[in-house]
Amino acid sequence: MKSFDDITVEIDGNIAFVEINRPPNNFFDYLLIQQIADAYEEIDSIPECRIIILSSEGKNFCAGANFGQDEDMLDKSVPYAKLYAQAVRLFKTKKPVIAVIQGAAIGGGLGLALSADFRIASPEARFSANFAKLGFHPGFGSSVTLPRVVGRQMAMDMLFTARRVNGEEAFSIGLADKLTQKENLMKEAINFAEEISSSAPMAVESIRSTLRGNLAQQVEEIVDWELSEQVRLQKTEDFKAGIEASLKRELPKFSRK
Repeated sequence: MKSFDDITVEIDGNIAFVEINRPPNNFFDYLLIQQIADAYEEIDSIPECRIIILSSEGKNFCAGANFGQDEDMLDKSVPYAKLYAQAVRLFKTKKPVIAVIQGAAIGGGLGLALSADFRIASPEARFSANFAKLGFHPGFGSSVTLPRVVGRQMAMDMLFTARRVNGEEAFSIGLADKLTQKENLMKEAINFAEEISSSAPMAVESIRSTLRGNLAQQVEEIVDWELSEQVRLQKTEDFKAGIEASLKRELPKFSRK
């Protein structure tokens, strides 16, 4: 495996460990998602590797975008265009992925978690599709992946309210597949990965392809729409109010302007 700036990749037997190294919040940009996609594609080419565990160093899994510094967000003409092009690549790879969620998976960080086949969370985990509280449209394919995992009604609940869902509720609604104490997260992930990798690898990949169907194509199409809506809404005063309130940790006051 080649080396990366913001992730580490290790292979132990049939399992590939991909860890994000931007603690404590592991904010993303297109370069980070590009590195993860590059790693997934390289892992796809290694026959001995049968499954990926995606984790992150620090307090949070991925707290989404750093709105104070994210250049993609500051360029209102093409926000996230480069990021979404890389995100689509995650859905086109073949090996199953288990995401380990120890803290917050917020906004696009939730989108990254949803790109995995399974999510193992601690009670301290926090999931939030916080886009509406920021005054703009969901991205990272969440318009497709969230209702696919939790159902349309719960997805609308999470997207309209932007509320935070803790690990226990996430487990109850199917957003987390397993719930365990934070100190046991990696052990649980490895045990699950070993159980999956004991099955015939070509059969697992074939079944995964069947069950996912045209998900990659759906995501590729929906991110274009998500992007167009983000461009439109990021020109509004509500978006400005949402971002400012988020940075100040205050409740936003929206004016429909």
